[in-house]
Amino acid sequence: MKKIIGIIVASSVLLGAGTMYAKSDPAANLSNWYEHSFQNESDKLGAATGSGLWKTFSNVKIFVSEAKHTFDSSLTSFTTKRASEAISEIERYQIETENRLNQTVLEIKDGNLKVYAKKANTNEDIEEDVEQSVEEILEDVLNE
Repeated sequence: MKKIIGIIVASSVLLGAGTMYAKSDPAANLSNWYEHSFQNESDKLGAATGSGLWKTFSNVKIFVSEAKHTFDSSLTSFTTKRASEAISEIERYQIETENRLNQTVLEIKDGNLKVYAKKANTNEDIEEDVEQSVEEILEDVLNE
């Protein structure tokens, strides 16, 4: 009798489980599993993408900072070099002008005032000749 009752109970349990399984929707279970798996993978991918973007932006920020520093140092070097060249050129011109002025003073002191005046007159004569030639050329051009 125990066997019969055991068989009836086992059969009832199996029949009940089969009925419950038959009543459940396997497509819904599969859909829920797929949606859950997709959501998990999507979350992992989103986290990896966000982390990757953050690293990329950090690297870009470092690159821009280094490029700015390099540009600033190059600009400073260039400016310093150009300023130094300009100062050297001004000093050279100043020395050259002072030397010409000193030479003129020496010529005047040595009594070569006549020579200096002659040179000055020669320069004035050249200027007058150039000025006269320019005027003649202008007259010819305007007459035509």
